[in-house]
Amino acid sequence: MSKPLTGPEAAEAVERCSHALASRPDFPEAARLLAGLLQRYEFDAETDISPRGLEAAFAFAYIDRQALCNGALAFLKCRPPLAEALARGRADGWDAAAALLTRKGARLLRDRLFAAALIHGIVADIEIEFLLTALRRRLLLSPTLLVARPVYEFACVLIRQCLNNEYVFFADEDERVCLGALNVDIDSMSKGDPTAGSGLLLRSLYGPVHETLGREARAVDQVSPRALRAVLRDELDARRIEAARADNLGRLTAVTDPTSRRVADQYTKDPYPRWLSLQAPEPGGAKDRMRVHFTADELAVIDGRCDVLIAGAGTGRQAVQSAIGYGSGSQVLAIDLSAPSLAYGARMADALGVANLRFAIGDIQCLDEIDSRFDVIECVGVLHHMVDPYAGWRALLGRLRPGGLMLIGLYSAISRRVIRAQSENPDWPGPNADDDGLRAYRRRLMQGGFGEDAFALTKTIDFFTKSGFRDLALHVSERTCAIPEIGDFMTAQGLEFHGFSLPDDTLRAYADAFPGDGPPGTLEHWWAFEQANPRTFSGMYLFWCRCTRGY
Repeated sequence: MSKPLTGPEAAEAVERCSHALASRPDFPEAARLLAGLLQRYEFDAETDISPRGLEAAFAFAYIDRQALCNGALAFLKCRPPLAEALARGRADGWDAAAALLTRKGARLLRDRLFAAALIHGIVADIEIEFLLTALRRRLLLSPTLLVARPVYEFACVLIRQCLNNEYVFFADEDERVCLGALNVDIDSMSKGDPTAGSGLLLRSLYGPVHETLGREARAVDQVSPRALRAVLRDELDARRIEAARADNLGRLTAVTDPTSRRVADQYTKDPYPRWLSLQAPEPGGAKDRMRVHFTADELAVIDGRCDVLIAGAGTGRQAVQSAIGYGSGSQVLAIDLSAPSLAYGARMADALGVANLRFAIGDIQCLDEIDSRFDVIECVGVLHHMVDPYAGWRALLGRLRPGGLMLIGLYSAISRRVIRAQSENPDWPGPNADDDGLRAYRRRLMQGGFGEDAFALTKTIDFFTKSGFRDLALHVSERTCAIPEIGDFMTAQGLEFHGFSLPDDTLRAYADAFPGDGPPGTLEHWWAFEQANPRTFSGMYLFWCRCTRGY
């Protein structure tokens, strides 16, 4: 997560970028810098941000719109009308706050910055989610509200947010009963009947349109209102593209391991991670980022043509970033167990114009079936879902050229104690929980029903999407690791440790604790540091290493 604003320089830069965009909306450098600043900093209510400039930044590709979303919502929370709605929700309950849907509350519904944040990002704020869930509930239970244009236009914005978060919002029993009785007349809807269109709108607030329409996907071309038609067409177009990409995926290896099959089933149902944008690196800029970890001689392996493997690519965000970062001279292969995940990544890569990236179905544990070798292998957040992470790591080493570089991400046993404790709670729904069970469990976490430690899970972005929450708290297979066993494995395999990827303030704290160590420190000392600072690796251990022998 972002750290608190640490000085006037960062606040001033945010202000200048937003005001520059307000006066010149076609200023990509300002938008890129603004998104980068909002990735790293939070600002307070005194920061003079231009809402018009912040809204303009959402129009640019190749920037982190999630950072813009977080910043926009933080800005709006400090000011009416959102601040007033949230205050009422805290004081009188979130159903009372849903009075925004009346004429008196239309000001927030028409707020362009609020709409841009909901359309282009994922709401990662509990109070705003409570408000949005209450607004959705009011729409379903009082459908006559949809007659007002600000209300139905906002409802279409809310559908986009629900698509973004994969319908993670909780629905209570009244909503489920009302949905069960809701009949969508597809024939009338396809002819532009507004009443039938309103029924489809309400249904689309609770589930994707393809589940309602089935094979009648083309029926949306005449849907009324027009704002709904655009939302549905975008969703169906994305699904068609992904289906075509899935049909054209190559198969690199077999997937036969029972645990691999279970993991594949999870990510086939819930492709992960859900991402809508990225802060694209400078083309070929990976070497600059890696200079912190390697010497110029060690980085020679990525000069010229460079073969890169992204092992366990998921939905492709890391693969797309790497393909851009290693440059057009590189050839990047992204493999994963889940075809829908790879198809999502392929669609996003096409949209971003990334041509040096190939996707294929494959199991890391079966890589001995291929002949290819790679200069760089990145495997982040994958090995710990295997029964034996170190067997998977050895399989990767068998595909790495001598002198090759490796980026590894593994769950820390210390940082995952909260998840382990939850799995021992009798109310934990378990990895086989259906979507409604997931939503109910997550809602209790949001309300503090499992204690302060469990509530800390709400601070992660994965908490706010369905696939992310399942990956975070309900995974079908997880095996955590600890630094000493990682160190023993690396020594046995002839791997050099080249440093953790961590925030600067954490690296400074380590340097203060062990002033005799130069970068990258030692694994022995990092283990002592983690024990003293248990949240150091709250995401995972993420570190670079180098192969010093052939396999």
